[in-house]
Formats: sequence, C-alpha cells, structure tokens
Amino acid sequence: MRLPAPLESLIRAAALLALTGACMTARDAQLQSDAIVDDVLGDHSGRLNDWRREIIEMPAEQGPTPPQAPTTVTVAPGTRMLSLRDALRTAIDTNRGYRTEMESLYQTALSLFATRFQFSPQLSSTLNYVFAGADPGAESGNASFGAGVSQRFPWGGSISADANVSNAQNWGGATDPYDASVSIRLTQPLLRGAGFAVTLESLTQAERSLMYRIRDFELFRENFSIDVAARFYDLVQQKRALENQRANLDELSFAYRKAEAMFRLGDIIELDVLRARRSELTAQNDLIAGVESYRLALDRFRIFLGLPEDVRIEVQDEAPQFVPAPFDVESAIGVALKNRLDVLTRRERLQDVERQIKLAENGLLPDLDLNLAYNLGSEGGSNLFGEPFDQQSVSASVSYELPLIRVDERERMRNAQIALGRARRDYDEFEQTLVIEVRARFRELQRRTQSLEIQRELIADQERNVEIAKLRVEQGDFSNRDVFEATQALLEARNALIQEQVNYELARLALIRDLGILFIDENGMWTE
Repeated sequence: MRLPAPLESLIRAAALLALTGACMTARDAQLQSDAIVDDVLGDHSGRLNDWRREIIEMPAEQGPTPPQAPTTVTVAPGTRMLSLRDALRTAIDTNRGYRTEMESLYQTALSLFATRFQFSPQLSSTLNYVFAGADPGAESGNASFGAGVSQRFPWGGSISADANVSNAQNWGGATDPYDASVSIRLTQPLLRGAGFAVTLESLTQAERSLMYRIRDFELFRENFSIDVAARFYDLVQQKRALENQRANLDELSFAYRKAEAMFRLGDIIELDVLRARRSELTAQNDLIAGVESYRLALDRFRIFLGLPEDVRIEVQDEAPQFVPAPFDVESAIGVALKNRLDVLTRRERLQDVERQIKLAENGLLPDLDLNLAYNLGSEGGSNLFGEPFDQQSVSASVSYELPLIRVDERERMRNAQIALGRARRDYDEFEQTLVIEVRARFRELQRRTQSLEIQRELIADQERNVEIAKLRVEQGDFSNRDVFEATQALLEARNALIQEQVNYELARLALIRDLGILFIDENGMWTE
C-alpha cells in the first residue's frame, strides 16, 4: 500500500531532520546558533541609526567668516574677581563635596543622639477598644488603656513600671466593671552583662565615633583648603604663563620685522627671515592654546567651587609669598606624633579594640540575674477611682544559667584577640610611615627651596643670553635661530619659577598639616 504523497513527504522530511540532528557536529551547532542570533538581532545597527536620524538634532551652521582664535583673556562685565580668600570662602559655602562631608558629620551626631536616647526614660502607651455583637445575642465592648515607663541603669539593670485599666461593657443589662493594675519590675544581671563597661559600651563607642568623625572632618577641611589653594595657584600660574607667552610673542614679532628689514638691507639671508616668521607663528599658536587651556581651567574651577553656569570668574594675580619653615626635623617628628589628629584617632581606636577584649571576657561568664516584681490591682470596682486597689503581690527570683555552650562567645573572644594584634601591628606601621613621610616632607621642602634659587639664577642667565644673542645677530656672528632658542629658554625659565613658587608653598602647607599645627578658620583660610 502506497502512502499518500503529502504524508510520504512529511515522513521523509522528519527522517532527514532526525538524521541531521543525530549527525550534527560542533561546527553545525555553531552555525545554527549564529543563524538564530542573526535572525533575532538582524540589522540592529542599521535600525538604530535609522531611528537616530529621525530624532537627531544638528547644530546651527556657522557664518561665512569663522571667528578668529583668541590670543587674550578678556574680563567681561560682571565677572567675579576671586582672591585666594574669596575662593576659600566660596568653596566652603557652595562646594558639593564640602556639603556632603558636613552632612555626614551631622548624621553621626544624630546617631549619637539616638544612642543617648536609649539610656533615658522610655515611655509607652496603648489604647484599645473592641466591639463584639451577634444576631441574635447581646452586644458588648471592651476598652483598655495602658501606660508604661522603663529606665536602663548604667550598671546593667533596668526598671519598668506599667499601669493598665480596662472596662468591659455589656449592653444586655449587666454592670460595667473596671479592672486596674500597676506593676513594677526590676531586673539586674550579676555576672554576664553587669557593670558600667558592658552596659555603656554602645554609648561610649558612639561618643568616640563622633569625636573621630569630628577629627576626620577637620582633617578634611585642612586638605580641602590646600586643594583649593593648589587649584587657585594653578590658575595664577597659567595666567602668568600667558603673560610671559604674550611678551614672548611680542618679542618674536619684533624680531621678525627686524629680520625683514635686515634682509632688505642685505645683512641676512632669506632663510633667517623664514625662521623668524616660523618662530612668531609657533609662539602665536602656543598662546592660542594657552588661552583655551586657561579658559577650560577657569570653568572647571567654577564647577569645583559649586557656582552656577551663568557666573563668570577670574582669579587675581596673587602668587604665593616665600615663607620659610625653620623647623628641626627630629623635633618636628615628635610634634607630629603628639599633635596630629589622625594619630590621636589611631591611638583611641586601638583602645577601642582593647576594650573589646574585656567585653568578650564578660561574655564568657554565666548568666546570673536578679528579678524583683511588685503588683497592685483591683477587679470589679464600680468606677475607676472610687475603689482602692484590693490585690497586691511581691515576687523575687534569682536565675542562673549554666555556661554549657559558649561557642559564639569563645569565637568572639578569639576574634577580639586577633583584632587587637592586628590593630597593634597596623598602628606600629602607621607610626613608622608617619616618621618617613615627615622626613620626606622636609627633604622636599629643602629641594624646593634650592630649586627656587636655581630658577632665579637661570632667569638672570637667560636674560643675559638673550641680550648677547641679539647683539651677536646684529654683528652677523649669530643667526636669528640663536635668538629664538635663547628667548624660548627664557620663557621656560620664567614659567618654571612660577611653578616652583607654587610647589614650595604647597609643600610648606603640607608639612605644617603633617605636623598637626595647621588650623583652618571659619572662612577656610589657614592660620599657623
């Protein structure tokens, strides 16, 4: 019997598919997977770009005459001229990072308040009313009010007092009795959990944590002020460098005009004129790049200060003055170990870890608790205040728990011991690193001082070199290439002097900070 043609074709396709699947190789599986992924993704880049072309916005076209690149920094009307003090005061008022640090300090203070509140009287009260009814059946209601107060003792115990009043109402004709009770309970651990150190640990740690946070914030203020000064002086340096570049451009422009005149007189060859022109164009290009870099730095400084976009700023030409730091190195190291806030915090954190050892030892003790209770009550009175309390009871008990299982406490004790050893090693490393850093600060300051003297001598030598090169060119002994090289060396020496002045002042501030004798006033300015 022959199968129908459609059914026969279907069976053949199924057999072929089964045979193909049974003989599938790794290459076939990869090709099939790639085909599935290609089918899902398709021309995703093309579809995405088509969608972008539909919604994209293009900038307006520029006019026929492009604006010339600026070679000067103009001060627009309404520009805020900032001195160093102005920059520090503005940064404290509007800098985003500074505000975040203040909020963190505020949150730490709130946390201490919450911890202190746990050791104050704790009040509680509840008011309930329950209505019940059935059909058929009588309706009833029950009202109750409870109030309580509890107080933790600093030596580990606690006392609590509770008062409760309830009234059952039955609208079926029965009386409405009032029930009232007053209870006082006293609990005092005698071994584990007893003592000031254990009970007040959370409060002690919260207060110390706030002190650590205050010190950290003060250190942040010191570093923040130095950071603002570094950014400000960097702008001053760029501003003075622009002035030097502008003066250098004027000098090279004059040299180019002079070279043209001498070429017309036949004193120099045309190659010297081309060299002078190239030097002028190179200086002009450097000046344009410097102006753009300075503008970008001003915008970044404005963002750092937290000022809005529509505010224009400019910095005053306020280079740091040379202030000596006549400190003895060994004496400075001893001062740093006594004065620095981070040293004080490290020492007290080590005390925190040592305190955890004593707390862990207390946790190994057995539980021995004393419980006292006193209760007053009345039941079935005709009104709330008309009947005296007719029931009272007193109870006292001592509970003792055998310390059969102290696995967690034992591990806590051992972890505390390990943490103490680690903390001592870290503190020892911190002190040794501090000594090295203070010595390095002094060496850096000494090197900066020597660099300042060297740069001043270099400027004097390069100024004489430029004059000699100009004179020799006029005499025909030198080419104008020598003038350009001497002028460029003078420019670099002048810029390097400004950089060294800034580097010295920042190094001096860092040394004073590292010695713990840098103080920041409310406006962010340092006092020594």
